[in-house]
This record gives sequence, structure tokens and C-alpha cells, in this order.
Amino acid sequence: MRQVIMAMVAALVLSFPMSIEADESTSLHTWKELNHTSDQILQLVKREQFEEAKQLLDYFSVTFLDVDFQQEGITMTALRTVTGSFEGAVEAVTATNMSIDQRIYRVTAFRLAVDALSSEHHPLWLHTEKSVMQSLATMKETAKDGDNQAYQHRFNEFLRHYDMIRPALFISIEPQELQKIDSQVTFLERMRSESLDKDKVVSHIEVMEAEWTNLYNRVKEDSADPSLWWVMFTIGGMITMSLSYVGYKKYKAEKQKVRVKE
Repeated sequence: MRQVIMAMVAALVLSFPMSIEADESTSLHTWKELNHTSDQILQLVKREQFEEAKQLLDYFSVTFLDVDFQQEGITMTALRTVTGSFEGAVEAVTATNMSIDQRIYRVTAFRLAVDALSSEHHPLWLHTEKSVMQSLATMKETAKDGDNQAYQHRFNEFLRHYDMIRPALFISIEPQELQKIDSQVTFLERMRSESLDKDKVVSHIEVMEAEWTNLYNRVKEDSADPSLWWVMFTIGGMITMSLSYVGYKKYKAEKQKVRVKE
């Protein structure tokens, strides 16, 4: 029976279409290379090796233009977003008077956008959850204290985080979702010129905290790897068939005992 179960699992695995392997392999290789290149660029910028980073950006540009965007299902909006973040990265490595922190933010935005475009499951920008939520929490605390100078400083810090991940969000989430987040940020920006109304600000930041928490949780759920479900189905099916076989054998044994007694 064990051989039968393994044969059934093998048959299920082999039933998946194999004819698309070549195209998918080429596509996956290209995206993997682009992802790896964007990561190398970021690491070079962190080490302040800007000339080498510029050379890799040139290489990225050539490789990226080889992608069949229509076949890959890449929208013009996503393409413009990556192109914009690419231009920001080029400026970051060629500017003569930009701080290293600003350079890293620009190139990180590019890195996250490339990953969001190429990763179907668990995009890298999800790893910003801790820093974004901490930034919002710190903003709220300074607002509660009524310390306007500290609040403005923390708000600027949040804006840097947001500008860094916004291109990736533009690619990953629905336009109406991003528009809601944009409007919440814009509301706080409009209030900067006014005297700090701590109750109003705290209330709004709490709304933002809930929105960001829901966003991260929803994308985590939506980006779960479907192969996990296949593994669960396969293992679950094997267990079910094994238990059914054990139950059947037990039933036959019990039935045989009854016949012996009779």
C-alpha cells in the first residue's frame, strides 16, 4: 500500500504542465539577476563605492531593457515607477553634494521597487514594518508630550521611510489603497504649519497605525507562497490515505476475529 500511495503522489506531481519550463526558467533567471544586481548596487553605495555602483546601474539598465514587459504582464505604471526609482538611484551615485544617508535611502527605494516588481511572494518592503510602525509610535509619543520640535523631527523621519518604500507600494498594492495612505500623510503635512493640536494629531496617527498594520498583514497573507498549499495538500493527502488504509486493515482484522469466534 505504501508503494501505491507514493505512486499516487508522484502521479500528481508529474501531472503539472512541463511545457512552460524553458520560458519560465529564462524569465526567473533574468529577474533573479536583476534582483541580485540591485542588491549589489545598494551594498556598494553603503560602502561609498559610487563609481562601481554606477557601472552596475548601467549593466542593470541594459538587462532590464531586455525584459519582454508585455509578456511578463508588467503595466506601464509599474514600469514608470521602477524607471523613476532607477533615475533616483543614478542621481544618488553621481551627485556631488548628497549625504550618504540620502544616497542610501534613494538606492534602497530602487532596490525595494525592483524586488516588488519581480517577487510574487513576500516582497522585501514587508521587512520595513518594524521601522515604520516604530516611527509612527515615536511620532505619537512626541505629539502626546506636546513637544512640537521633537514631533517635527520624528515626522521628517517617517517621511523618509515612506518615500523610500512608496515606489514598492505603488507596484504591490491597489491604487485606492495607496491613495488612502497618501491622503493620510498629506493631512499631517498640512497640519505642520499650524500649532500642534496634540489630540487631533494623536487621533490621526492612531488611524494611520491601524491602516499600516492592516496593510502589512493583508500583503503577508496575499503573498503567501502557493507551493505551501501544494505541500500541505500532498502531505495531508498522504496522511489521509495512510489513515484510511490503517483503518481498513483494522476493520478487516476485527471482521476476521468475529468470523473465527463464530
